[in-house]
Amino acid sequence: MKEEVRTSSVECKGGRLIVGRILPGTDLIEGVLKICKKHGLESGSIDVMLGSLRKFTFVYAVKDETKKLKTRYCEPVSVEGPLEFLCGNGIIGKDGRGEVVVHLHGIVSDERRKIHAGHIVKGGNPVLATIELVIRELPDIERRRELDEETEFPLFRFSRKRS
Repeated sequence: MKEEVRTSSVECKGGRLIVGRILPGTDLIEGVLKICKKHGLESGSIDVMLGSLRKFTFVYAVKDETKKLKTRYCEPVSVEGPLEFLCGNGIIGKDGRGEVVVHLHGIVSDERRKIHAGHIVKGGNPVLATIELVIRELPDIERRRELDEETEFPLFRFSRKRS
């Protein structure tokens, strides 16, 4: 039996492009949040992100029969560097308390060219030499990251921003 095709979407008018760099020793997500604060950005997409990390801390999906989707995130995994940060992309929005949050995924390679990838954990990803990024503001979209009852995961809900 074919499953129903289900989606959720809204149209957005593009806003500013913010180009930046996160400096050595700074945590990746903390750096993105500081750039967002500096430019008053509350909703956006991280379209380009590359550089290097001292350490990569991430989670990924694993089986868990006790959950609705039979899936949960594993405990955080850390890979020591030096690491080439090949690419990253993400979503910027707000959590249920109104704080700006970043949902970021990335891919790194270690010195043996082994690839590691996943959902990046805040506080565990110090920059080695640089992270260069491009953030696209989505000014007329509100993104709220809250627990989704259907999936039991914290997910963004998208809506048009009220004027």
